[in-house]
Amino acid sequence: MPVYDAESMRSTAGKVDGIADRVEQDQKGLRGVEGESPFGEVEDEDDPDRVDAALGSFTAGMQSEFDSARRHMQAASGALRNALQAMSEADATAADNLTMRGEV
Repeated sequence: MPVYDAESMRSTAGKVDGIADRVEQDQKGLRGVEGESPFGEVEDEDDPDRVDAALGSFTAGMQSEFDSARRHMQAASGALRNALQAMSEADATAADNLTMRGEV
């Protein structure tokens, strides 16, 4: 029969939640270019907004990656908690079954 440590699983779920919180905080600091372009004068004379659009697209993509990472962390901590709950319920049921049989 597999052995598990409920407290370690609970602690790990909490640490994974902490990672998700950190990802969310770091995401808030991710902004597009503000003020003068750090790339200097690289605009296309025919399309001066091209660099801004490229940087905006990159920033949007990074925001999406942060969202995805946070969702994965939340799913992982939820899975740990669900597994812990299922195992705890199975243990309680097994203990009840043993008690009932012993009283008969």
